[in-house]
This record gives sequence, C-alpha cells and structure tokens, in this order.
Amino acid sequence: MPQENIRRIAPNRNRQLVRAALAGTAFLLLALGCAAQDPPQDHSCTAYAAVEYTTPHGRDGSNFTHGGGFQAGGGFAVTRPAEPGKGVELYITVGFMYNRLAATGPALAQAIASDTTHQLASATSAHGSFEATTLDPTVNYHISRRFGVYGFGGFGWFRRGVEFSGAHPSTLIQSGGLTLDRLAADSGVVDAGGGINIGLRHNGGLMVYLEARVYHGLAINNGTTLVPVSVGVRW
Repeated sequence: MPQENIRRIAPNRNRQLVRAALAGTAFLLLALGCAAQDPPQDHSCTAYAAVEYTTPHGRDGSNFTHGGGFQAGGGFAVTRPAEPGKGVELYITVGFMYNRLAATGPALAQAIASDTTHQLASATSAHGSFEATTLDPTVNYHISRRFGVYGFGGFGWFRRGVEFSGAHPSTLIQSGGLTLDRLAADSGVVDAGGGINIGLRHNGGLMVYLEARVYHGLAINNGTTLVPVSVGVRW
C-alpha cells in the first residue's frame, strides 16, 4: 500500500493535551457556578474529575495491559428530593474519558508479522488510546448529607487508536480485520456503572467518590470493553 494512501488518524498528543485542558477548565467553571448558585446541601448541578485505573476486556483484553487515565464531566438535576440531603434524585450528566494502555508483546509481534508493507518492522512498542464522551442519566440515593450511592447508564461516542514507537503508525490486529488504512476508528459506545459519594463536610458540598464503570464499543470497536475504577472529587 503506498504510504501517501495511509491515513494517519492515530490520536495526536497535542490534541489530547488540549482536550484534557478543556475538560479540566469546564469542570472548574461548572464547579464554581454550582457553588455560587446553590447552598452546599442542595445541588442543582454537579461537576466531577477523577483519575482511573483501567482493565481491558474482550479482544482487546489480550492486546493491551492495564493502564491509567482520567475522567471529567458535569450535569444538572432533573428531579430533587423532598428533603435536602435525603432521598432520590435524577441527574443528566455528560462525561469525557481518556485512557492510554500499553500493547502486549504478543499483540505487537502479531501486528508486525501481519504488516505486508513492512512499515512496522522497526516498531519497538505500541500504545492504545481510548476516548469516550457519553450522556448518562444518573440516579443518586442520599443515605445522609455526607453519604450516598449512585448508578447510571448511557451511550455516546468512542475512539480507539494505536500509536507505534519506532515505526509508522498502524493498528493492532483484531478479528474484525483492521488494516493499515484504518489506524483508528470512531464508533458508538454504551456505558454503565455506579459508585459511592462521601461528603467532606457535614452539610454537603465537595465530595470524594469511588466509582466502577464499563465501556463497551459498538460496530468496528465491538472488540473493546474497558473497565475503569476511578477515584475523584465531585461537587
């Protein structure tokens, strides 16, 4: 395949940094807006940011190792509990996730062996980058003003890309037949999960949260399932 026909659509690191900065800025602005509008125990909006440790499953479970990433997002309340700090409320939230996972040795070797153009012969390592933006209706149950649990499920956009070190970019081989002219792929995604909120003050406000979530790619990315466990802060 002529090199000029190869579409380099593996994620660009500068673009990833810009997205991370935008997500962090949006989180900060939304948190400040929430703090200015509501008393701590009665939020009409929410914002969150966290670091996460992710395990890949599906076909990508053998292609990539465990790795780290981050998430950030925010939303607004659709329903409110009758008594502040107790009961059930529904939020509509939008979240962004990014993870970078190292390729396994066997997966890299298979990609090199399957490359008939020999552009990967000098590759020394590879990383997968995974991005998702999802819309997630979220149900919060307040046990008290300091403790609560929540669950959510939704859908959105997903990108899986692979970047090689020491060679031209390509993609790890999946049974779906990804080739050199499709270095990354966009698709839909579904996600679901839940977590625990722990307030840092008795009357509410800033919280620490622990969350487990599942992302499953659709269409061309249906071989990718990610399970991140996150620790972060939420307003």
